[in-house]
Amino acid sequence: MSRLASWFGGSKPDVVDLQAELAVERANLEQAMRATNLIINDDIDTAETELRKGASTYHDLGTTLVFFMKAILGFEKDNINHAADLLAKCETRAWEDLKRAQKRAAAGHAAGEIYPPGTEYELVVTQTQLMSAVLGVLNESVVEAMKSFLKLRRAYITLDAIITKENEYFKKQRTQTGSSSAAVSSARGSSEDKNVFSAAQTPVSSSTSLEALPADTEKLPATLGSTAPALQDIDIELANPIDAFIHSGVNMCMGILMLMMSLMPPAFARILSIVGFKGDREAGIRMLWRSVAHPNANGAFAGIMLLNFYHSMLGLVDIQPHEADFDESAEPYGIPQHKVGELLATMRERFPQSRMWLIEEAKGLASRQDLPSAIAELEGGTQSKMKQVTAINQFTLALFSMSAHDWPRMRKYFLHCVEVNTWSAGLYYYMAGAASLELYRDAVARGDAASAAAEKKTAEKYLLKSGETSTKKKFMARQLPFETFVQRKVQKWEARRKELGVDLADAVAVSPAVEMMFAWSGPKWMATREFEKAQECLAWSRLTAPAEKLEKLKERDELGVRAVCLASILRGCNRLDEATELLEVEVPYPTPKAGKEKSADWDNRNLFKGGHREDYVVPAAIHEVAAIAWAECGQPPADFDAAQTEEYQRSKVKKCEENLEKARVWEAYVLDARMGMRIQCGLATLAWYRKKKGWTA
Repeated sequence: MSRLASWFGGSKPDVVDLQAELAVERANLEQAMRATNLIINDDIDTAETELRKGASTYHDLGTTLVFFMKAILGFEKDNINHAADLLAKCETRAWEDLKRAQKRAAAGHAAGEIYPPGTEYELVVTQTQLMSAVLGVLNESVVEAMKSFLKLRRAYITLDAIITKENEYFKKQRTQTGSSSAAVSSARGSSEDKNVFSAAQTPVSSSTSLEALPADTEKLPATLGSTAPALQDIDIELANPIDAFIHSGVNMCMGILMLMMSLMPPAFARILSIVGFKGDREAGIRMLWRSVAHPNANGAFAGIMLLNFYHSMLGLVDIQPHEADFDESAEPYGIPQHKVGELLATMRERFPQSRMWLIEEAKGLASRQDLPSAIAELEGGTQSKMKQVTAINQFTLALFSMSAHDWPRMRKYFLHCVEVNTWSAGLYYYMAGAASLELYRDAVARGDAASAAAEKKTAEKYLLKSGETSTKKKFMARQLPFETFVQRKVQKWEARRKELGVDLADAVAVSPAVEMMFAWSGPKWMATREFEKAQECLAWSRLTAPAEKLEKLKERDELGVRAVCLASILRGCNRLDEATELLEVEVPYPTPKAGKEKSADWDNRNLFKGGHREDYVVPAAIHEVAAIAWAECGQPPADFDAAQTEEYQRSKVKKCEENLEKARVWEAYVLDARMGMRIQCGLATLAWYRKKKGWTA
């Protein structure tokens, strides 16, 4: 600007330019977020076209999200590497924009109105760090995995600082009498004739504490708060899109971080100690629900995380709050069916083309023991344009078909997984072989020699192929647990085949399909019909080896595998005494039968270790004893008075906790990560229950 112009009061181009620059940034964010929403809505092609129209950091973040989703949904190495490269570039650019925004702040200009200048780019940096950390853990390198944990710590520190600034802002606003910030306006609307998310269709915000809100801010209607606990914290609307982006993103990122850290299995505890903090499941869940209220990509990812937590993670857990005790405080430990249903309906309304919601709806049906409807749901509708989502759909279909004992469907969909996903071909072939083995045994049972011969040949083909393809994938430089499991099983049967002089299919003892049902928590999806079929499949009479060889198939660890699988099924049928008796007889290490001394052989846990033995049997049996005790806790004798009931429940909780602790500190075994998740969540449920009852540990 010339000096002459300044004398005559001319405008200041630098100020005008800064204002225009801020307007462009807001427009870039809104355009990039709209395009990112298309990704969630399964319109990848249009999303990529729209993202290419812009050249901002936000557009780069959206493009990166496309490949990040492909990487985490498909676990394919090429996508993981490509996403990692894009994340590194996006993080570098966000740092540059952050520095520029901070310099611009010296002139008194900021894109948002609540947060310090540049916070929006700090959030982008944090998001790239979190995504990079996830990819690093998926990488086959221990070094990359360790770097990931350090990134988690950096991300946590940044997020915590942003939340602190937010709280300071709201506290300051509260001290101002008679006015609110221009950045906020009263949230208005009625909850009548709307679902619990209907009042949140425009970006809304909440502070960490309601006490920090401006005194003159109008609260949402009380009726909304009473019917939608998830939205009770939502009190004000953020008019500035930058502020809405930051707030929803911080809650989404910190919510995911705190939730996931609280769920890590015992095997990872030592590694994760370097991060320097512990997760907080309750706080993480609250933050995710808060982020869900925003109809943007941040809210969508928060919704995806919540649905996966409830349907997939808690879907594995046996020790959850009993229905009679379920209240709002139980939501981080069990599935709030109504609220999850409302969330799912909201996500389907916002992103109607996304196949992910249909998959989650099917998981919900399965969790309510309606496998036929869950399978029908997954087989209907339009398939996703993303092959990674299709792979999840087919894998879920295969698991549900397995628990429904629909062997042709199970085989069909696991073989389809081989075609659409490269993550674990060995596991997919093994599952197809297990389904074929059941069809072989069915044919033998009904005397159909031709079908038996064909299915036997097919079963052996896929089982052998699983062993041949089970050594390629690694997780943190270790072979994938299920691939280790599959490889050892096939080697065991091969050795037995040679020893007994029988065919491979006839060397198999306990049903590998039912064993996999146990590993994937399939009994939680079963109704009476499926439980009956599972018991039939575990009958020794289904074995196809020659009569003189049958007894040699009943090795000690085979008896243990059958006992653990059958006990979980009996527990699902509420036949708790039978389940306990079975474990006492077949795996007495965790619960020796009263009045009986164990032999030296029984005391030796090495009976289930080494060679081709099943090392997971004893810790799984210990966990099963804990789950039985918890089920008994929820069913005190009807003739007990209040004092007797409390004493009974205390004793069952104590037994449950003692066994969970015993299983938690067990030495390493092939399925320890999967069992560890169940154990950790079970202990968390017990801690919640003690607090609810007012009991000391």
